[in-house]
Amino acid sequence: MRFFPSFRNNKPDPRKLAALAQPLAEDKDKEEPYKPIDWALMKRCLGLLRPYKSRYVLGISVCAVHVLLEMAGPKFIGHLVDYCGKHIFTDSPGLWAVAKSEHGVHVGLVILGWLVVLAVSILLQRWVIIIMTDAGERVQFDLRRRLFSHLQTLSMSYFDKTKLGRIISRNTSDVDSLREVNVWGLNKVVQNTLMIVVAGGMLAWTDWRLFLAVAWLAPVIWFSNIYFRKVMGSTQQEIREGWTRVSTNLAENITGMKVVTAFNRQVPNLGTFNVLQEANTVNNLKGARLNGMYQPALELLRFVGRLIIFMFGAYLVVTGRISVGVVVTAFLYWDWFMNPILDFGNFSNQLMAAMAGGERVFTLLDTKPEVQDVSEAKALPRINGHVKFEDVTFGYNPERPVLHEINFEAQPGQMIALVGHTGSGKSSTVSLIARFYQPQKGRVLIDGYDVRHVTGDSLHRQIGLVLQVNYLFTGTVMENIRYGKPGATDAEVIAAATALGTHDTIESLQKSYQTEVGERGASLSLGQRQLICFTRAFLADPRIFMLDEATSSVDTATEQLLQASLDKLLAGRTTFVVAHRLSTIMKADQILVVDQGRIIERGTHRELLLRGGKYAHLYEQFVQATE
Repeated sequence: MRFFPSFRNNKPDPRKLAALAQPLAEDKDKEEPYKPIDWALMKRCLGLLRPYKSRYVLGISVCAVHVLLEMAGPKFIGHLVDYCGKHIFTDSPGLWAVAKSEHGVHVGLVILGWLVVLAVSILLQRWVIIIMTDAGERVQFDLRRRLFSHLQTLSMSYFDKTKLGRIISRNTSDVDSLREVNVWGLNKVVQNTLMIVVAGGMLAWTDWRLFLAVAWLAPVIWFSNIYFRKVMGSTQQEIREGWTRVSTNLAENITGMKVVTAFNRQVPNLGTFNVLQEANTVNNLKGARLNGMYQPALELLRFVGRLIIFMFGAYLVVTGRISVGVVVTAFLYWDWFMNPILDFGNFSNQLMAAMAGGERVFTLLDTKPEVQDVSEAKALPRINGHVKFEDVTFGYNPERPVLHEINFEAQPGQMIALVGHTGSGKSSTVSLIARFYQPQKGRVLIDGYDVRHVTGDSLHRQIGLVLQVNYLFTGTVMENIRYGKPGATDAEVIAAATALGTHDTIESLQKSYQTEVGERGASLSLGQRQLICFTRAFLADPRIFMLDEATSSVDTATEQLLQASLDKLLAGRTTFVVAHRLSTIMKADQILVVDQGRIIERGTHRELLLRGGKYAHLYEQFVQATE
């Protein structure tokens, strides 16, 4: 059965769908099987509420008073039924006469008292809504802030291994799944429990025989709830996992839209998306079917209880043992007893979804950064820029090193160029200097300090980086340049651009420094984006600067325009340049030729050409390509 017309109209080859289904079923990021009730997880979720416990206590206390007042209703109704049946509806002289009589006054006073109780209950209910929503939203705010802050601390390896859509899901839908529980969870538990206890007690007080007649239904309801929770718990995790896969696929297609369009992958990608959508729909329908069994079962039990009270109560009335008002009161209190149980059924769905989402959120929060400050880490003082690699071996997977026993030294103010084929280990070397990763063997020293033993903040404040993908954030040009030094004034930003030689280019933009760059700088050319990135780095005034293919995405003419700014940017700083275009590194003080994770040649441009080795061969290819 297909649920989407678009899927039918764009249905890919069934064999391709079968091939697609296998990796989806074996997704390496899929969580462990979910346990319906994990009390350790429950305790952690409750821990989120602790900072606002006074608000929750106030809200629950007010709610308790509201419930007790509201539950007085059946007693008012039962009294009115019996009183009116005894004094008003027998041989009544007419409504107007009754209204003026003492019986009419009595009924009026009872109704007035009921209205007062109801009005106070309604006002308290409004107060509860305000208190609990305020507390719950504060918890949600804290959780999102905590997640976002934690993501900033994670190592680059986490983002290398984890899909973007999965990260987004943790911070959006998984956090949202906790909202209802954070806002209303404690309130619902206390309110519904109080209603069940009070309703049961009032039913027993009203008439013990009617109470015993329906008491046997309680264990039936209890065991039904236990069975439902077990089944629904695993289903909720499947639902969350299915949605994560949908959002992951959506994020990948949006970020890679140019590639999708260039290779005409729209229809096959739609087929893949619909496979995930259909699996997600099947999971949701499975949950709906389970809920569609549980809720009607509870309604059936409610009906059975009503029928028992009605039939047995009628018998007791006919035999003169109780009054009609007692039966009506018992009937209403049975509904009061069942209403919170039905609400608990709906709440169980929310709780299962929250626990599935909470498990995933806490899994992210429990993820430890592979690169973090050691306990004895010290702040790195202002550095000169002396960098040394001592027998450094590194691999993203420690069992498969990408760098092998790397040794080199960069004196302050020198330019070191790294040359080699794609995948040779050039960018990995630069990443180790920035401590995005840590070597499995050897040491990376800056001014004699092992980067593993200094604080990351003090290191990164003195390092600048410009990548091939020149990332700009949504906002103005001014805001993007200031990103490298948040406290800089507008005058300082303009002075930095003027000193670097990028001021005229920025002034030529539509709104100068207030030009909106668009998402990821989409409204600017590649050259304009790179100049803004250069200015951002220049304003930050790093002592060590790294260029990772920073000019490879621009044409030769634009590269020449960038070169003047680049020369000013690099002056007086220790610089590491990763480049395929050898024109950008011919002035380097030292060129390191990297091949399969090893330095196979080193020297100046002239020395390496005279040697006639790998570099000379690469340069010859470069010259031929530019002729």
